[in-house]
Amino acid sequence: GWTTDVAHFFVSHLLVQMSLFMTLVPARVLFGWASSPGLRALVSAQSVALQFLEIVLVADLTEYAVHRLFHRIPMLWRFHAIHHSAQAMDWLAGSRLHLVDILLTRGLTFIPIFVLGFAEPAVYAYLVFVSFHAVFIHANVRFDLSTIEPWVATPRFHHWHHSAAREAVDRNFAVHLPVIDRVFRTYHAPPGEWPETYGIEGNPVPEGYIDQTVWPVRG
Repeated sequence: GWTTDVAHFFVSHLLVQMSLFMTLVPARVLFGWASSPGLRALVSAQSVALQFLEIVLVADLTEYAVHRLFHRIPMLWRFHAIHHSAQAMDWLAGSRLHLVDILLTRGLTFIPIFVLGFAEPAVYAYLVFVSFHAVFIHANVRFDLSTIEPWVATPRFHHWHHSAAREAVDRNFAVHLPVIDRVFRTYHAPPGEWPETYGIEGNPVPEGYIDQTVWPVRG
């Protein structure tokens, strides 16, 4: 499936500027009323480092909720299933995303970040971080990261989210902070173990970028 993933990679990166603009619009236009000047001033006055850590927490709480909805609601799952259709995990698999999935997730995630008023340097720092971290957690590396696994999402943690094993389905929704899954009891990462198989049972999603783009809206 690497040729499919390469197509997703180039399309996602060629359209990244447009998609970022499109995801900022709902937050600024629809939720501008919810942003308090006093709160924005208070939040943006903090150090950039502290704001960055706060953005990671706020963003991941939002992403956790959105991610669960994509798994729970059948219509949304058809779009998100594209991402889970990869039967081999590597850094390219992280790019296998339907554009509807990308736009909804980014758009909804940015709303609380905008409303709270984080400063642009901290937001940009997060965007750089998430770009590299999203690639890393999909990569086929087997480093021993047990010392940081309780605090930061690692490839082993996220690989279990993509596992085809029944006990791993609908687990590990957090993107950055595994503690969120522990709090909501959706954590699954047996110590020292890695999934044996990946993908969706029955492999319903076709290969090929065009086929995967139109598959969610077919009958």
